[in-house]
Amino acid sequence: MKKFIIDADTGSDDAVAILLALQDPQVDVLGITVVSGNVPLQQGIINTLSTIEATEQNIKVYAGAHKPLVRDYIEIHSLSDFTEHVKSLSPVSASAQSVHGIDGMGDIGITSKFSEYEEKNAIDFLVETINKNPDEITLVTLGPLTNIALALEKDPSISTKIKHCYVMGGTSDGTGNVSAAAEFNIWVDPEAAKRVFDSGLKITMVGWDNSYKYAMLKEDEIKKLRALNSKLADFSVDIQKVLINLTKEWYDFYGFDLPDPITMAIALDNSIIEESQDLHVIIDTRDGITRGQTIVDYFNVENKNKNTRVVTKSSNKKFMNMLMDLLS
Repeated sequence: MKKFIIDADTGSDDAVAILLALQDPQVDVLGITVVSGNVPLQQGIINTLSTIEATEQNIKVYAGAHKPLVRDYIEIHSLSDFTEHVKSLSPVSASAQSVHGIDGMGDIGITSKFSEYEEKNAIDFLVETINKNPDEITLVTLGPLTNIALALEKDPSISTKIKHCYVMGGTSDGTGNVSAAAEFNIWVDPEAAKRVFDSGLKITMVGWDNSYKYAMLKEDEIKKLRALNSKLADFSVDIQKVLINLTKEWYDFYGFDLPDPITMAIALDNSIIEESQDLHVIIDTRDGITRGQTIVDYFNVENKNKNTRVVTKSSNKKFMNMLMDLLS
């Protein structure tokens, strides 16, 4: 069995990624740590518990950071307000509730009969569990990297004890989904991302570019998921309601992309990677239009260590096959 820890800011795409890991018979999920990002921390915990409940499993959930390392964090519920906030170049971070719904799960009324999570906080859980299982744990991060940065601050030695860390964050091609340059998870807490990328961890970065290029579900793919007549498949589509409406309004097609699930899929099966390069990645922590940009040094201009395996192309076919198989 492969040992996984998942770190998430559970919104509608994180939930699908969590389902993939929990449904894979080869994976033992030791725990899920939650961080603020898509939604505030407490909502993220509720969403995580409701996702686990859908699988009828018993996975421990740990509360982590409620805000970035050094930045303030606010809730913004409308896309126009979020866009104006980003354009203002404010140093304050904000939620993605305008994309995933105020509850982060499509605002379809998701609830959980479970309300309790572990007393031990996420940082202590990460440090203790990694130390007890050296070179055995795969860490998959689906949100801002605040929890991981705090764990590294508490015990820097864990950077050499994690088998591998798969990061959903940044982009390999310079595109952004918050600003023109930055992807959301890195933008929320660039200081944490810099600490993680510079830590010596074995990192695979699966950027947002892999999602919109290779993990975009349109009407035909959604119909195939619905045709499974599966509780988990229906749940995975239903919670995308706000994102589907947004996609229709902005891009004039019915569908949604799945950045966190394709990251999880790659962590579960590296053969989904079709092209990648070992490169140096720099995180821009400066306030301004490039805040949170992942600067990928393709030509070794900086002459620094190759700290990241950067995924530049993924297999849509293999990803969809996994999605259909594990959600059936």
